[in-house]
Amino acid sequence: MVKSLFDAVMERRSRRLIEQVGAWLPAEGPVLDLGSGTGHFSARVERELKIEMITADVSDLHVVGRPPVLVADAVLPFEKETFSAALLFFVLSYPQDPAGVLAEVARVTRGPIILVQTLHSNRFGYAWLRVREFVWTVAAFHVSKFVGYVSSDAKFTMNARRFFTAPELQRELAAAGLRIRARRERVLLPGRSLLIAGWLVRRDV
Repeated sequence: MVKSLFDAVMERRSRRLIEQVGAWLPAEGPVLDLGSGTGHFSARVERELKIEMITADVSDLHVVGRPPVLVADAVLPFEKETFSAALLFFVLSYPQDPAGVLAEVARVTRGPIILVQTLHSNRFGYAWLRVREFVWTVAAFHVSKFVGYVSSDAKFTMNARRFFTAPELQRELAAAGLRIRARRERVLLPGRSLLIAGWLVRRDV
């Protein structure tokens, strides 16, 4: 019962992400899903779109699909241009050096990087983002572990170091030599105080 409820939440999340940025996925893999979490998004892409996905994360939280390749901040154990595309969904609040992570992802990717991140634009949006982060990340992890949805060995690594505005995130992209090529954004609060930004980014040429 509990697992079914959690699976339903994660499947709904993965469906919304595909609706927002799925059109940017390449026709063929392999595609890197960095920060793959429970694995629901990659499993859905493989199941529905038949694209090979390689999951990677700093901790093994997978519930469906293959276990992730375990990685450290800004160090990816892959050769240059291994992947046809890369995904970074709700990842960049956590690493010490976001630009370094982006540059490393660009190194191992020969195609686009699909970035999804929640952004705020004022104090109201920032406050809501802090609440969302606690509920959907901190509390959700510990509840999931308590009820056995994720492994009892799973380690909590999602301590948010920053909450981005759009200009702040664009500065990280620029520092990594990347530029936004397309945008698809889902507004969460009036006045764009809080939104989920889907950005297609590539190397700045």
